[in-house]
Amino acid sequence: MLYIITKLVTEGQQKAFSIIGASEDKKRAAAIAAEVYKDYNKNASFQNIEMITEWLATRQNYSFRKDKDHRLQLAITALEGEVQPEEKQLVFSAAAEEEELMRRVVSQALFEGKHTAERGQNDQTHSCPLES
Repeated sequence: MLYIITKLVTEGQQKAFSIIGASEDKKRAAAIAAEVYKDYNKNASFQNIEMITEWLATRQNYSFRKDKDHRLQLAITALEGEVQPEEKQLVFSAAAEEEELMRRVVSQALFEGKHTAERGQNDQTHSCPLES
């Protein structure tokens, strides 16, 4: 079996998809992908890289977001020398990624709005009288 390592780097509106390499060993493919992560995230600790290597070997994908405009997605795709089934053909989905980002933004905005509404202006709590 051959394992293909790919990455998708998103920086603002720009997206760059690359094939990093291939290996016949899944653990070696995970180590190659972890090296890409290490180059992308210069602040990664040794333990963090080891954890990500294990994650990649098990789940065969990893996503790291520096901030809302910078993201690295890694994937390892197993090939057996034949056409992949349709459910395994998609490596990255930009539409799904945008939906996830919007979900997080809306969730954060709702949380901040609710928190502000509960607190009120100048941290005073206000209540509305109920009429029966």
